[in-house]
Amino acid sequence: MLRAVARCCGHWPPGAAAADGMLWQTELRPHAAGEFSMAAAQANLAMEDQAQVLASPAATLVGVYDGHGGADASRFLRSRLFPLVQRFEKEQGGMSTEVIRRAFGAAEEEFLQQVRQAWRQRPKMAAVGSCCLLGAISGDTLYVANLGDSRAVLGRRVVGGGVAVAERLTDEHNTASEEVRRELTALNPDDAQIVVHARGAWRVKGIIQVSRTIGDVYLKKQEYSMDPVFRNVGPPIPLKRPALSAEPSIQVRKLKPNDLFLIFASDGLWEHLSDDAAVQIVFKNPRTGIANRLVKAALKEATRKREVSFRDLKTIEKGVRRHFHDDISVIVVYLDRHRGRRHTRVVDSSSNCTNAPVDIYSSNSGQSVETLQAHRGSGW
Repeated sequence: MLRAVARCCGHWPPGAAAADGMLWQTELRPHAAGEFSMAAAQANLAMEDQAQVLASPAATLVGVYDGHGGADASRFLRSRLFPLVQRFEKEQGGMSTEVIRRAFGAAEEEFLQQVRQAWRQRPKMAAVGSCCLLGAISGDTLYVANLGDSRAVLGRRVVGGGVAVAERLTDEHNTASEEVRRELTALNPDDAQIVVHARGAWRVKGIIQVSRTIGDVYLKKQEYSMDPVFRNVGPPIPLKRPALSAEPSIQVRKLKPNDLFLIFASDGLWEHLSDDAAVQIVFKNPRTGIANRLVKAALKEATRKREVSFRDLKTIEKGVRRHFHDDISVIVVYLDRHRGRRHTRVVDSSSNCTNAPVDIYSSNSGQSVETLQAHRGSGW
């Protein structure tokens, strides 16, 4: 299993699916408890979102990484978070909140090491970061951990009825929340500038809206933001303590027969669709292409707000398209096993990792998704 994780999170030969314009999707794929669907849309010059699913006979890992300031941090998480989770899971003999917490901490430290090695040649590395959303299904237990404002939502059937309701599973670390602003103020009582309203929104130090991330070391370690090298990136930022945190919020729940599916997505989706709207789309439509249906619903709402057609949006170049919508990554995970429904199982002794394209626009000739099988024991 560890070898499978290492292979699928690296740069390996192309798989079966290919990108089409600004959108990308996979066919339905199996995981230990059912099936999953993935889709993505690019808006930035370089795709800053990354998404992946690792399916083994015993467990499923889901990752959505929403980068900012560049793609370095999200691409780093794509290559390193799953192997770190696997490493600590093996050391501790099973999945737990401590395993996840240690994996996030190790990812933060590894990325800091990369910044230290590269930032004098590339000062912008100190200002690159990523939100991080991780789901882990182990047996009948679901773990959801996050930094930032990506979101996981559960679709749950109402007992005795043919209706699905939405249940949010993540705490979002965004200064749009009054609770987050109060938390930052309490942690920084001697810093009147810890949360500032700037450019139409509340922001940490007047710069960034999310309060917990991987990376963004210039807002965590003063030696970077005050170094003359950083002046090429931005003004000096005095810090008495880290302004941002890499401590994840972690939720644990036992899956129940009425739990139908999970939606993991970057905030590019949630800017345009409510939790309930997304759950109803998944509940009322066929499984095939369901993640792509969510992406398109968000894009259509974005174009409606800007009074342009969806067809016209396709003609707008990447980068410029960011004025209409953000990068969007969506993973829908069906929970069949916990409902007594038959499903296609992952073949024993194999592990499958599916990655969305590193960059949709750059993908061609089948280089947009990497799905690899390692015909060895799982190690879970």
